[in-house]
Amino acid sequence: MLRGQAHDHQRARGGRAAGAAGISENGESTLRDDVLAVVSYCPITDLGNADLSYEWLYTKLDTRALAGQDPNPRGSIELAAKFKSYQQGLGLKNADGQPLTEANMLATIRQEVVRSAEVFMSNGGIIPAFGDTWSDDNSINDWIHVNAQTGKVSDIDMERYLLYVVNKRALKTAPAFDQKGLTVTKAEGESNLFGTPEQLYSNFTEYAWDNNDVPGDGIGLDDTGLSWRQHIAREPGNVLVEQLKLVNPMEYIGTDADTSPYWYVRHGTLDRDTSFVISLNLSRALQADAKVRDVDYRLAWHTGHAGNYDVPEAMGWVAEKLKQADAAP
Repeated sequence: MLRGQAHDHQRARGGRAAGAAGISENGESTLRDDVLAVVSYCPITDLGNADLSYEWLYTKLDTRALAGQDPNPRGSIELAAKFKSYQQGLGLKNADGQPLTEANMLATIRQEVVRSAEVFMSNGGIIPAFGDTWSDDNSINDWIHVNAQTGKVSDIDMERYLLYVVNKRALKTAPAFDQKGLTVTKAEGESNLFGTPEQLYSNFTEYAWDNNDVPGDGIGLDDTGLSWRQHIAREPGNVLVEQLKLVNPMEYIGTDADTSPYWYVRHGTLDRDTSFVISLNLSRALQADAKVRDVDYRLAWHTGHAGNYDVPEAMGWVAEKLKQADAAP
């Protein structure tokens, strides 16, 4: 048993002794923790591969370079190069039955942006004509062509669209998520989520581990003398691998796990905090899971990184799913 698990077990037994409800004599929960429905905004559900998905998206059309936001070009290229095999390995498909691969990912994202814009217009929203200004920032619409009369999108320039996204809010430095221990970054990201009770943080990806250049932090090739692959073959590395699995729904969707049957997933079309790839992959994995009854996935039009930006719609969806679940045999 891992040290953290032992502590949890002791706390659970202590909770039973204190009279806490739902704890058995041996410290196990007696209460069901089934989740009927999930409402998720900008899901960051695959942290172990979030960096490579991010760099692929923002280097595929040279977005980083064109926007002048490329402080670590070597790292961006190295990470983006791993995306193709990662995406292939997921084995996901689009609604038409075609595999969702690196080759058609950008086109699939484009389709989702078009759908987002057309849903917005069908609900009375106004998108400026090509060449007119956006009402929120007075910049020129130079990437989307719409027909206000029909409410349809006739064209999207994906290169200009991605530039618009990153000019609204600057990109994260590569790597975007596993940053600590690398002096090329701003030392932010998600590295504090990983490690052991004795560590402040740990790198959790091969790139960040092997390129850690902060002496004395106790992790990385520089301090341990072990590459990432060597490290994860040892017990501390096994802990990291298990942590990555436990925080990643993609490891469980489509397996024998009891997946929640209802999912409402939104990711803003201006949300650059994680790659659109991540939420898109999540939606396709859920749609392929026989235990999932409904997946309401959409890119939220002209919305940045946030949550609860469509509360009436989301709560209406929840109410509908509760009725459906109540009526189900």
